[in-house]
Amino acid sequence: MNSFYDNELIVCLNDSEIERFLVISDPSDYIDKINSNFNFLNGRINFIELNNNRYMGSNQNNISTDIVCFINGLIQDGLCEKNERIIYIGDSLINNGYEFYLYDLIKILPYLVNEIPQHHYFFSINEMKIIFVSFENEIYFGIL
Repeated sequence: MNSFYDNELIVCLNDSEIERFLVISDPSDYIDKINSNFNFLNGRINFIELNNNRYMGSNQNNISTDIVCFINGLIQDGLCEKNERIIYIGDSLINNGYEFYLYDLIKILPYLVNEIPQHHYFFSINEMKIIFVSFENEIYFGIL
């Protein structure tokens, strides 16, 4: 069942210039894969253990710009590709998962981080790469 935030996000996705997105009504398989593939420390993924790990601290006023710059940096460094498909899940306020292209994520990131107050997880289809944006405005990246 969609939450309020799911309904609002779907409206945002439909109204934006997103080429193609999928709503994953039961993201539990993805959540299970994250929990089994990634090591956690104090309730968070331990990014120190991951390859090519990156971190950026931000503040609420700059989080939209910083996360877009962070992802563009990953693309420029060849760690991510603009046309790869990613899965988006949250940890509390959205019930669905969402699949779309990385270049489309950049279009809706300001909405996600400013309008949905939760931790945000973005990971590649093969579940090898993960981007995490915390509610505390910390941005992490790593590859298994």
